[in-house]
Amino acid sequence: MKCPEIYKNKYTEILNEKYVAVNGKDTTEINEIRYECVYSAFYTHKVMYDKFGKWDKEIFPSNRNHPILMWNNIDLLSNGKKYTVFTNGLEEWKHIYASVMILDEKERDVLTEQTEEKIAITNLFGELIKHHNPEKKDFYEVYWKMVDQKR
Repeated sequence: MKCPEIYKNKYTEILNEKYVAVNGKDTTEINEIRYECVYSAFYTHKVMYDKFGKWDKEIFPSNRNHPILMWNNIDLLSNGKKYTVFTNGLEEWKHIYASVMILDEKERDVLTEQTEEKIAITNLFGELIKHHNPEKKDFYEVYWKMVDQKR
């Protein structure tokens, strides 16, 4: 998918994709919601940081410069149910997206089937992207400090 243009606080479409993680001989597939043609591949990182504070862990895929960020025990839908949230994104020539992957308390992929829960999560991140405040920049300071230390 190519992006004819990119959008601040907007996206062109939401795609359901599979993220494939390879760790040595182990391959794991997890469902990923991608918000296409956003202004920044960091959007899902940033909206999570702005709403829930600093992430719990960074995961550096072997082929990437930027980590996937992970938050544990997040009451994402304000219903008492806790999730593990992974945020990711990609910027390359004419293609840019920000994405999320979600596990429940039993480490099951929440995005496998088109459930009300998945729709609510998809809509939540869509709204967070649309209404995020670009003036709030503390995420970037914390993020770049961490990335620079790990390089």
